[in-house]
Amino acid sequence: MTVVVIAMTLSVLIAAMTAAAARGLLKANGAVGIRTAATMRSQEAWRVAHARALPTTVLTAAIVVAAGIVLLLVGLPEGQMETAGGILTAVTVVGVIGAAVIAHRAAQRVAAAERHA
Repeated sequence: MTVVVIAMTLSVLIAAMTAAAARGLLKANGAVGIRTAATMRSQEAWRVAHARALPTTVLTAAIVVAAGIVLLLVGLPEGQMETAGGILTAVTVVGVIGAAVIAHRAAQRVAAAERHA
């Protein structure tokens, strides 16, 4: 059960962090956020990148939380619950990787526009 709850919490925290960065509440930093060379290039690149990544992180969190709730309600035996939690963690990681790719590409477009401005 613990791994399922951790996966649910992690996915929600990632979506919340992405939302904060997309709204400009979380500035580019070295600790949290989608940090690639392109996203760290400027505050605008950071904000746009996170705005583009937000739907993916929210969708990932929704899937993980919904699946986690179902798993908790069904009440699998502990070994199976831990395996299911591992799968939910993997889903979160895949969602984060997808969001990072989207964010990086968006930030590259911002950088290209800034160079041509």
